[in-house]
Amino acid sequence: MTQNDHLKLLKAGFTIIRRDYQRLVIKCKMGARTQWHDLEKGFAFKAALDRKAKELLELPNCVEN
Repeated sequence: MTQNDHLKLLKAGFTIIRRDYQRLVIKCKMGARTQWHDLEKGFAFKAALDRKAKELLELPNCVEN
C-alpha cells in the first residue's frame, strides 16, 4: 500500500496494523495519527504477537499492511 492508500483508509475510519518481529511489537496507524506508533508491546514470543494480531484483524475496521 502507498501512503495515499493509507490516508484513504484512515479517513474512512480504519486502523492499519503491522507486525514488527525484531522488536516484538504491533505497530499501527489510526485516526489522526498517520505515523506508525506502538499499539501493543511486551510480547515474549513471535507466536504471542501473531495471536494478538489475528485477534485485531477480526475487528471489522482493522487491516494489515
